[in-house]
Amino acid sequence: MTRLPLTTLSILAALAFFAADAPAQGRAGVSSRSYRGHASDRDIENFVAEYRRTVGSRLDDCQTCHRGGAFTETRGGRTVTKNPCDYCHLIQHPATGYAEPMPADFRATLNAYGLAYLDAGRSQRAVRAIARLDSDGDGAANGAEIAALRYPGDPASRPGQAVPALRTFTMAELRALPAVTDFLLVNASRQTTDFYASYRGVRLRDLLVAAGVDPDAPGFTGVTVIAPDGYLKDIGAREINTAFPPAPFFGGLDSAALGPDCGYVTYPRPLPAGVTDGAPIAGESWLLLAYERDGGPMDVAALDPVTGRIRGEGPFRVVVPQSTPSAPDRGSGAPPTTCRAGRAYDATADHNADPMVRGVIAIRVNPLPAGHEDFDHRNGGWAYVENGSVVVYGFGVRAR
Repeated sequence: MTRLPLTTLSILAALAFFAADAPAQGRAGVSSRSYRGHASDRDIENFVAEYRRTVGSRLDDCQTCHRGGAFTETRGGRTVTKNPCDYCHLIQHPATGYAEPMPADFRATLNAYGLAYLDAGRSQRAVRAIARLDSDGDGAANGAEIAALRYPGDPASRPGQAVPALRTFTMAELRALPAVTDFLLVNASRQTTDFYASYRGVRLRDLLVAAGVDPDAPGFTGVTVIAPDGYLKDIGAREINTAFPPAPFFGGLDSAALGPDCGYVTYPRPLPAGVTDGAPIAGESWLLLAYERDGGPMDVAALDPVTGRIRGEGPFRVVVPQSTPSAPDRGSGAPPTTCRAGRAYDATADHNADPMVRGVIAIRVNPLPAGHEDFDHRNGGWAYVENGSVVVYGFGVRAR
């Protein structure tokens, strides 16, 4: 159910783990977008066919059956928490530098409710059979939690809990905050071309301060950026509070210089003043919540009905510079090339396009206050895109 890229048949086969062996009876009309483009939607069809009120709600989503996980860094001993999307991605893209092993298979990514559903037979009948169980042990039966639109596999989610304080920022309010411009390479792992762009917006650190958060507080661990299709991306406190290292500019890699069959980098025209091939790009680069690209608004994010992926960037996109500056490279699926300045795909390069979430609708400040329920961004998430607003909630946020 997590939103993984469909790059190879092997990934498709791996994701088929959570495909049901028979379609749901009486399809209820699945509306969640976080798992669109995966191998199958049949499991969530089973769920929403049994609980029709959940269509389009927070439960019409990966997190109903999948869990996150915590890891301890081998250097420094810092605890890093992965949300369900990032945790599931570790199967295909294992991380290093942690004391704990990565999840070995998709069963390891299931929460208590997901395991109960799987063991009951992965069907609409299985959903019905486990309704009276209390899978997560929080004192509320699965059916009662689902009726209250609470997660039946998460003991921290149960009926009657308060949601944390939140702040909604409009485009005008974001533009009133101190503006920063990052000119940077956006290095994609899958797309055939990389690109340079000037993004303008507010530093994520400054946005948190505007929401009442102290990003230097000992308890602050970072944020989770939320897209309108339910995709989640964690960003740590260190990345938010520290400028990124200067990066060199690599010019002459476009079609104009290498020819239409060999160019693999696009550049804005004109380039910013003072940008020189091989020289470091001047100025500091920070994590931004951007609202402009190359001097104008970004294309508004929309869901491609065929691929299930987001096209467009705006009105807000998180911009992540490279932590380890590296040269542009071709996409992972690009065929071998004999072109001049070929630079084949480099798996060790910092592909900073991957964490640059498109169409940001909400930013959860971690950790959530104890005893509070997570904000239900699933209901009406696309309305934030249409209205040009973003929600900030969680640790240290002060309501207006």
